[in-house]
Amino acid sequence: MTSARILIKGKTVQQVGYRIFLLEKALENGIERIYARNLDKNKVELLLTDEEDKINKFYKVIKTEKPEGATLESIKKKPYDGKVPIPSIDRYFQFLTLEQLTKGREEVVKLPTFVGGAIQTVASALKGIDEKFGTVAQRFGIFGDYAKRMDKKLTGMNEKLDTLPERIAEALSSNKKKPRP
Repeated sequence: MTSARILIKGKTVQQVGYRIFLLEKALENGIERIYARNLDKNKVELLLTDEEDKINKFYKVIKTEKPEGATLESIKKKPYDGKVPIPSIDRYFQFLTLEQLTKGREEVVKLPTFVGGAIQTVASALKGIDEKFGTVAQRFGIFGDYAKRMDKKLTGMNEKLDTLPERIAEALSSNKKKPRP
């Protein structure tokens, strides 16, 4: 067994799924021990332990392939002295999964505010259309009366639309679990 340190440098090597990409390629190449982490803002450090042939094959793959959106300057491999133990690929997979889920949770928490704001804009536009509708209906006499009757049927929907942003935001931010059917 041998250990290697691979340093990946580039303008865009973070926030493009590079560590997930490295994990996928390690799984495809049968690498047993791996650890990847972001360094500074333009580097990814990768530590590997396995048979030298497997590491060399893996290195060739990551020199020719990269995740979409990544822009590279260099990829360099050096022997690794093993000061930090390299976890099994299973343990690294668990660690990376937990880290990614945490990032996703942070984005989900922002949704009620975002969705509520977007729906409020739509509700405001619908209200403006409704006000203009009344003016137009008056101009068209009998056809306007027919349109007003149709409008009364839709009033219930309008009332529901007016409270929709608040109801969605409330549902998204609710901590209560609803029973599944």
